[in-house]
Amino acid sequence: MTDDQTNQPNLLGEGQRQSPSVHYYRGTLTQGIATEEVGMKSVTAGKWFHGHLWSSLRMLLTVSALASAGCSSEDSPPGASSPTAHLRLNSDVVSVAMSATEADRFQTVIATTGDWYYAAGFVTISEDRHMALARLGSTGRLDTSFGHGGIATVNVAVDGKTAEFARGVVVQSGGKIVIAGPVEHNPTASGDAARDTDIAVVRFDATGQLDPTFGTNGIVRLDLSVGVVDGTAFRGDTSWGLTLLPGDDLLVVGGKLADGAGRTDIDYAVVKLTSNGTVDTTFGTDGLVTLDVGTGGDSPRTAIVQPDGKIVVSGHTDGTDDVVTTVLFRLLPDGQFDSSFGQNGVVNVALLASVAEAYDAALQGENLVIAGYGKNASTDTVDIISARFLPDGTWDKTYGDKGVAVIDVAGQDDRSRKLAILPDQRVLIVGQGKPTATTQDGALVLLTPNGHRLNGNGFTLIDFGGPTDALFGLALSPDKTKAVAVGWKGVDAAAAGPTNNDDARVVLFSLPPK
Repeated sequence: MTDDQTNQPNLLGEGQRQSPSVHYYRGTLTQGIATEEVGMKSVTAGKWFHGHLWSSLRMLLTVSALASAGCSSEDSPPGASSPTAHLRLNSDVVSVAMSATEADRFQTVIATTGDWYYAAGFVTISEDRHMALARLGSTGRLDTSFGHGGIATVNVAVDGKTAEFARGVVVQSGGKIVIAGPVEHNPTASGDAARDTDIAVVRFDATGQLDPTFGTNGIVRLDLSVGVVDGTAFRGDTSWGLTLLPGDDLLVVGGKLADGAGRTDIDYAVVKLTSNGTVDTTFGTDGLVTLDVGTGGDSPRTAIVQPDGKIVVSGHTDGTDDVVTTVLFRLLPDGQFDSSFGQNGVVNVALLASVAEAYDAALQGENLVIAGYGKNASTDTVDIISARFLPDGTWDKTYGDKGVAVIDVAGQDDRSRKLAILPDQRVLIVGQGKPTATTQDGALVLLTPNGHRLNGNGFTLIDFGGPTDALFGLALSPDKTKAVAVGWKGVDAAAAGPTNNDDARVVLFSLPPK
């Protein structure tokens, strides 16, 4: 396949204007369950994106759940007795409807020097998703000098629909910002060909404009394979993680159609780009490393760089026996598999009997901690999980309960999406939890360094006011005194409309003392 040369990227201009709504949230979070009062008022923005979309109200969070996970200097196993200690966190929930009439979400966030943050995701315009990048100040509010009123957007696949959005973001040493995610391969195609996807990597300068020195007019498109239909699904190129390498080079973590006749599953695919967006052909094989774990579907997620330059990629694989396993593989800086890690560079382990999906990994000293979700039986609901691996890839069964920390909010489906290791080695996780079968809130989980919770707590929920709320991205401030989490207030798809759609959310909170 070749890129459709007639579809040029569209950078949103000021001619498109809407009247967004600002939402105010206030309430108290206690014992992991949130209660909220919600008010709304409408304002009119002079630009389609405008800094005055944002509003926040100081929330005083009384979170005994987080306190009981982090107030002790000792790691106690689940069920240990401890007096309840209330921890009061000053926290802001900042909301923005990037589109007043269509869906928008933040999927990821990164901190940078000067206590600035970049959140990336998508905004929908006339049913076509555009990649979106926001620059936030230390209070979570938009920096209106960036892009258009604080937000920069790009439509890589013009006239596409829902495939395009940013999942990864990094900041290079010169202050330029790079985002990556999947996009439609050719929106003008018909039939199943219209469902094929590529990977887009886009660079903005520090003012929020596309950087013409990167790729072609600021954009690199990676077409790794020709997608195919698999039942009702379509398997094409995809991208999840974006990692900054030494020298401002870039590592794109994604997937491509597995090689071989008749294959309809995805393999891990890792691509290295130079700092200006050129494929680095000295890495792997012509710039690409692939991994096929059996014949099941592989699901790539993120990559981290160790101090020695080795690269650890995380994800999960759906095996032929219907067991979803956690996968880690480690590469040398040149893209060759590191034989000192796992089996020939690969760890593939069933942390739970049915499902154990790894969504993110982080270094805890020399060890690796993962977060995701899983279950022990096919009929169970999924719970937030975390596990730890030693430097050689060995599963550390001293972590959590026999090697796995499991957080079940209320007997319903719970999922984690991102984690960070705090300076004192505690594990902070964000995701989503369901207090009831029909409601879902953003979730925060705090574990001791050894993956334990006290009194069965260690989590709290944040209700943004929708039935399918979620947190998906997490970053620690440069001074490691607070955290910024991003996600969205979600609505049911069947109820979505011009006055009821997903809206991006930002949560800022002080890190709880140990």
